[in-house]
Amino acid sequence: MNAPDRRTVISTINVEVETVEVVERSIGQVSSRTAPSLIAEVDGRITAVHVDTGERVKRGKLLLEIDPEPYALALASARADVRRLEALVHSQGRQLERQRQLLANGAVTQGTFDTTEGEYRNLQEQLEGARIAVRQAELDLRNTRVTAPVDAEVDERMVSVGDFSTRGQPLFRLVSQDLLRVRLPFPETVGARLAVGQTVRMHAPLSAADVVEGSISELRPGLMGGSRAVEAIINVANPGSWRDGGSVSAEVVLDQRESVVVPNQSVVQRPEGQVVYLIEDGTARAQKVRVGVRARETVEILEGLEGGETIAVDSAGFLTDGADVQVSEGGAQ
Repeated sequence: MNAPDRRTVISTINVEVETVEVVERSIGQVSSRTAPSLIAEVDGRITAVHVDTGERVKRGKLLLEIDPEPYALALASARADVRRLEALVHSQGRQLERQRQLLANGAVTQGTFDTTEGEYRNLQEQLEGARIAVRQAELDLRNTRVTAPVDAEVDERMVSVGDFSTRGQPLFRLVSQDLLRVRLPFPETVGARLAVGQTVRMHAPLSAADVVEGSISELRPGLMGGSRAVEAIINVANPGSWRDGGSVSAEVVLDQRESVVVPNQSVVQRPEGQVVYLIEDGTARAQKVRVGVRARETVEILEGLEGGETIAVDSAGFLTDGADVQVSEGGAQ
């Protein structure tokens, strides 16, 4: 009768050197990089509102109209003033030239000529002022039609048809969902390790597979739970589903280095510390190690392994130093 096989069945892996990332994680807030509040540039009765909250608009889209009649009349009056003053300047200019000739012949005094010249210059100044008034009247008339300055979404509509708007009154709040800003808070102790340009990987809570990569563009002082903190700013293009006011999970890559990496389950806690089991000629040998950065499935080994060794993975927790082992079929990697 054959003795029972008391060897522990395990899987193994050849230890490799890989790139290890030191990361710091945070939950960030998303905001629009472009969030203009549109205000009334002229006083007047609102005659039409063409969009509502939640609608997406293109740059130049007509959003709202203010009664243009008072401004059209003001523009017509300003243009009439320009025409009148142009005629006066022309007439006064001809008179000034005649008096210049008479002055040369001694037919008029210097004082009379100076008076005519002063009146001419005064009319020229009035004409310039009238032309400025025309430009202002044209601007006021254009401002009765409020248009979108950027491609955006109407976040809030603050007025309705029939309201009387006053200059400076808020009309709409727009948010652009195309260019976003992510703010990541970190404790002050982490802030010293952050730097502009560091890589940041982000994903929305409901779409963890859709990772967006960016970099820190700015660091600002802030508060976190009542304590001093550092806020990392990342500017990104919207991947499609992110929205102003939403949140994202993020990790900042603080450092990268080449190091020995093994599966988490291959590192076992023993009385003498953390060990892995080297597999040599069917026997497990305990090897004390010092671990570093942990990831979801792997752990960095700072001391105890150099790379190239064969270690136990599955069932490593059942091993002892000197135990006989059998590598399962397909268990060597």
